[in-house]
Amino acid sequence: MENKTSLLLLFCCLAGVSCKDSLKPDLTAGKPTDLRYVSIANAREGAAVVTAPPTVQTGGLVPKFELIGIDRGDGTPLDASYLAYVNIGGSSIQDIPIDPDLGYVDENGDPLTVVSATNTARNGIITIASGHNFTAGDYYFHIKVSTESGGVSNETVFENAFHLNIGPRLPTNLVYTPKNQNLVYGNPGSKTTAPLMPNANPDVSFELGTHSDKLVIDQETGAVSLAPGYAYSGYDTLTPVIRVVSNISGEVTLFENRLTTIVTDKPEEMPVETIYFFYPTLRTSGSRPTGGEGFTVQVVEPGVGPDIWGVMNNSNGRYFTAPPERPKENTAQTVLETETHNSSQVTLPTTSWMVTTTQDLTPFQYGYKLSFHYYYMPAFQTYMADGRTPTDLEVYISTDYTGGDIQDAEGNWLNGTWTQVNDVMRCQRAQGTVSTGQSSGAPWGPEFIGTPYPGNQSGPDPDGRKRPSLGTFYNIWVKCTYDIPVSQISPNVTVAFKIASYFDGALQNNASAPGRGGIYFLTDFHYKAVEPTD
Repeated sequence: MENKTSLLLLFCCLAGVSCKDSLKPDLTAGKPTDLRYVSIANAREGAAVVTAPPTVQTGGLVPKFELIGIDRGDGTPLDASYLAYVNIGGSSIQDIPIDPDLGYVDENGDPLTVVSATNTARNGIITIASGHNFTAGDYYFHIKVSTESGGVSNETVFENAFHLNIGPRLPTNLVYTPKNQNLVYGNPGSKTTAPLMPNANPDVSFELGTHSDKLVIDQETGAVSLAPGYAYSGYDTLTPVIRVVSNISGEVTLFENRLTTIVTDKPEEMPVETIYFFYPTLRTSGSRPTGGEGFTVQVVEPGVGPDIWGVMNNSNGRYFTAPPERPKENTAQTVLETETHNSSQVTLPTTSWMVTTTQDLTPFQYGYKLSFHYYYMPAFQTYMADGRTPTDLEVYISTDYTGGDIQDAEGNWLNGTWTQVNDVMRCQRAQGTVSTGQSSGAPWGPEFIGTPYPGNQSGPDPDGRKRPSLGTFYNIWVKCTYDIPVSQISPNVTVAFKIASYFDGALQNNASAPGRGGIYFLTDFHYKAVEPTD
C-alpha cells in the first residue's frame, strides 16, 4: 500500500494538481457548480481570442467542457459558421518517464519507469481562431460541464458562462491611388479618389488632422477637395494627416504621408511614385561562398568549375554599366560569377542555388504594381552534339519557403513550393558595348518574353528555344523583369536562381564530346513598386 501511495503522490506532483483533492475526490459531489470565466473586452474582428483557464467546483473530479451555443448580445443564436472557429480545450493523458534510480515500484515490486498523468493545462480554455467571422458586438457562450466517477455521470449547463466583447477591426493601412493627386482651383468638381482601407471595418468617418484651412474631406468617402474659402496664390503642395474614426467605438487612427495634393489653376500630369526596395549589394568574398549580402548559396552538385556564386573573376563580366535605378549608396555592388567548366574546358554536371532573402510584399499590395528585376550574362556556352545547351540559369519564386535545402541531388523538392518563371520573364538584350567590343548593358533592345536560350542560337534546336532573330546571346548582358501577380503577393516571398545542367558524363568542348557549360554572371537584383497609371 505504501508503494501505491508513493505513486499517487508522485502522480499528483507531476500532473500539477492538488494532491489533497486528488487523494480524496468527493464521489458524491453531484453536479458541477460555480463555473467562472474571466470576461474578455475589446477583442478585435478577425483576431484570435484565447481565454484564461476557467474555475469550476467538481469535488476534485476532472471536468469535461463542451460548447452548447453562442448568443449575440440581443439573444440571437449564432449558426454553425461561427462555431466552426471555436474550440474548447480538454484534458489529455501523458506518459511521464521516471528515473528507476529513484526507487519507485509498482504493486508487484517492479521498478517504475513511467507513469500516466492527466494534463489539465488546456482544459476549458476557449480559443477562437484568427480569421473568424465574429463582427463587433457582445457574445455570450453557453457551456456544459460534466464529470464521471465510478460509473456515475453528472453534468450542468451554464448559460452565459463566458462574455466576449468584439471591437471593430481598425485600419492599419490607408491607400489613396495614386498617392499624388491634382486639385484644380476653380473647378468645383475637382477632388481626390476615395481611399482604400484593406481588411478594416468600413463603418468609419474621415476627418482632416492638418490643413483644414485649405482642404475639406468627405466624412463618408474620404475624398479630399479644396476648402470653399481657399485662396489660390500659386502652385501649392499639401500632405494632410487623415483621421479615421470608428463609428462603432469612436477610436481614432491617424495616417500620415498617405496623400499628396498638388493645387494648380489648370489640370496637370502628376508624378507617379516609384519605390525600389531590397536592393542588396550581393557583396561576398571568395570563389565559392556560402552566401553574401542579400543571398545564400546551396550547392547540390559542385561540378568542376572554380566559381559558384562567387566574386567575379572572368573579365567579361566587369564591363557592365551601373543601371540608373541602382542606389548611390551601393558602392560595393557585386557581379556574382558561376563558372561551370574548368581550365581544361571540361564540364561535369552541376547544380547550385542562389537564394535571395525572403521579403514581405504585403505593404505594397494595394496601390502598386510589383516586380523583381535582375541583370545577367550567359557567357561562353557552346552546344552539345544534338544542339542543346549543357546548362542554363533557371529562376523560381516561392510564397511559403521558410529555409533549408530546396532540392536534393535527385531533383526532389525538399522545402517550399516553387514556381519557375523563365517563360514569362520580360527581357531585353543589351546593345551597349565598350570600345573593345565587350557587352556593357544599356542601351537595351526591344522587349521579348522568356529568358533567352544561352549561346549563339545557331544549329539544331531540339529544345525549341533558340531564337536567331533576337541575335546571339553569347557573352551578352540581359535585362530581366518579372511582374509579380496578386496571387504571389504575400509576407513570405523568396526568389531563387538555379544553375542547372542537362547532361550526364563529361563534356570536353571538342569533336569527341562537344559542349561547354560556360559562365553565368548576375547582378543588381531588386524589387520595384510602381503606382499604376491606369
